[in-house]
Amino acid sequence: MTMREIDVVIVGAGLSGLMAGRQLADSGLNVAIFESAPVVGGRAMTHSIGRGRADSGAQFFTARTPEFATITAQWLRDGLIFEWSRGWSDGSLGEAVADGYPRYAARGGFVSLAEQLANGLSIYRSCPIQSLAVQDGRWIVTGPNLSSTVLARAALLCLPVPEALLILAEGGVTMPAEEYQILSAIRYGRCLCGLFEIDGADEMPFPGAVQRPDQSITWVADNLRKGVSTTSRTITVHAGRAVSQTYWSMGDAEILAWMWAEIGGWFSASTRVTDARLIRWSHAVPLDTYPERYLLSALTPPLAFAGDAFDGPRVEGTVLSGLAAAGALFAGLP
Repeated sequence: MTMREIDVVIVGAGLSGLMAGRQLADSGLNVAIFESAPVVGGRAMTHSIGRGRADSGAQFFTARTPEFATITAQWLRDGLIFEWSRGWSDGSLGEAVADGYPRYAARGGFVSLAEQLANGLSIYRSCPIQSLAVQDGRWIVTGPNLSSTVLARAALLCLPVPEALLILAEGGVTMPAEEYQILSAIRYGRCLCGLFEIDGADEMPFPGAVQRPDQSITWVADNLRKGVSTTSRTITVHAGRAVSQTYWSMGDAEILAWMWAEIGGWFSASTRVTDARLIRWSHAVPLDTYPERYLLSALTPPLAFAGDAFDGPRVEGTVLSGLAAAGALFAGLP
């Protein structure tokens, strides 16, 4: 097997990994990003359903810090995103309740935004990483689909923290006790996501979405009205964390039937479901977060952790986490 030496290896091509990769590459470093899925985006994902498409993970985002507002403004100028709403109805009101914060969505779905951010980066898709180990002052990367041995001067892990700790353990890496205690305490909630293609119209209030954080169904959105699906009407449904945990072991058909029964009141009696699909997000949202934007380990060679478990589980936090971690690694490399 041939050997390839790079500056930084990034594991995980979600928004955090993509933003970090872009910043490091623009700084002149040789960066490789490894993603286990065939597409980039992580939980900023858009799935096919029937003849249409539907956002299945992240549904929208806000910009509440000056840093992310600057990034958002650039994405708006580039035509990557649009302002979708300034609030949501809980389904009991005729109109959304505005709170002043624009909610942005990605044109063509969140995976389209991720693909644009990935342009020009060295990304290895369908390439899960089995382990990270230390060899001669470098990180050695191993995985079942690697065609060469990859050695890196630094590593950035932008995937759910339990998965990050697992690939380090597989490589025989022992984390400093305090760091391991912090990271191993981070837990994630599950989310069951139902995608429905329908023949008929919805009766949800403008702009075609309902948010009910304290209910068994927390989110319902029409992707045709959103502009994500252009060929058929598709509906995204998110179950709440407690219900998702309880129903997790049930079969897909049973869960989808329950979801449709729960949301049927927002559709006419003549509406038909023409296709349905269940997505299971096992690490949907961190229940515990690290208070800083990243964790830079005391280990050598340099190692950092980033993602939505750092400084907040929103798209904004994910993006800023990746950028901050990239800056810390760049500053620490000789």
